[in-house]
Amino acid sequence: MNDREKKLIFILLGAAFIIVNIFLFTSYNAAKQQKEAMLTKGAKALKKMERELDEAESQRPDQEWLLENPPVVGTHGGVGAELATYTEKSALNNGVTLKKRPSPQREDTEEVGAYRSARVKVLGNASDRELYLWLTDLQAPQQSRSITQLRISPQRDDPARVDCELEVTQWFTPEIEEASVTTD
Repeated sequence: MNDREKKLIFILLGAAFIIVNIFLFTSYNAAKQQKEAMLTKGAKALKKMERELDEAESQRPDQEWLLENPPVVGTHGGVGAELATYTEKSALNNGVTLKKRPSPQREDTEEVGAYRSARVKVLGNASDRELYLWLTDLQAPQQSRSITQLRISPQRDDPARVDCELEVTQWFTPEIEEASVTTD
């Protein structure tokens, strides 16, 4: 082999060495970037999970309270009728004069989830003391009942009395319709 052939082989081997190193470096760099991206994504997912865990821990007392005080099981019509009856009896027991009897509201067909609500609107007239007693009787979280709208205005001809328009909501668990099973 002459000197020129030796130089040519040396140059070819050097070029091959450089090409292989460039290939290995780019492959290593791409793999490293992919692993860093996965690590960043995993770190974000971990932070999100930790945040959700913290939120779940902060909601634990609410969940325990709900397990201890579950809403009644029923239908919208049944719960609405019972709520209207209770609202009227409560008004009479507390000395509130009803200007408009409790009227159940239509069912919200877009409600989803484990619980539904039945609403009753009513208009009453009472003194401050009677009104406060009535409102505290209607507001009963243990029975999943709450006053969700309230408008109080003074009576025009008697400043010692007020007109009160309110909406009372009762939450309930809808009855599960059992599917009929047929056997042959």
